[in-house]
Amino acid sequence: MENIWILLSAIFGAVGAYWISISLNKGAVLGSAIITLLSGIVFPRFVPELGATLASVATSASYAGMISKKNVPKLWEMVFVGCFVGIIFILSSSAYVGLGGKLGTIGAISCFAWLGLKKVYKIGLSLF
Repeated sequence: MENIWILLSAIFGAVGAYWISISLNKGAVLGSAIITLLSGIVFPRFVPELGATLASVATSASYAGMISKKNVPKLWEMVFVGCFVGIIFILSSSAYVGLGGKLGTIGAISCFAWLGLKKVYKIGLSLF
């Protein structure tokens, strides 16, 4: 059940930051900052046993949500990027505990993974 919460938190963070940045035209930094602030206040308050973890996941996903519209033109694509963030967070939860840069790295890797997957799909379609 904890992993489902982590995935939902990641999707919320990625989609929320991207939506604020692109749809509301507020910029990537403000979009990420708003999601980070909200998740840091809301999750520990309403889900005390997982709050810090969920806030960290949403923060990492908000970094992924800073991607440009040129690379991710559709809002629904951020759902998949958020899933990548959640999965990578779960898989790396015991690695590098306490070291800085982990959340941003997870966000960047998730964006690169999505862009790579899209490119492989396009190449596959062009072969037929």
